[in-house]
Amino acid sequence: MDREDLVLADDDGVIFVPLAAAADVFTLAETIRNTEAHQAELMRGGISLRNQVQFDSYLAKRQKTPSLTSGINLRGVGGAIEV
Repeated sequence: MDREDLVLADDDGVIFVPLAAAADVFTLAETIRNTEAHQAELMRGGISLRNQVQFDSYLAKRQKTPSLTSGINLRGVGGAIEV
């Protein structure tokens, strides 16, 4: 952390971002926001989040590969969940 860092905060906490990386962080945040908005729209249309992120398939794969994380699964299916 130094005087050039950008400080971002919300109800979940605080993060310090090097100013040089700020554009990349904002781009990633926008991508997550847009993905979550799309997921919410699909849920309003009747498609559960469980189906969208192929949760049953993830659980089956995790039986064979215990190191498989939900984050890896989400990236593989194009999903996002704020954690």
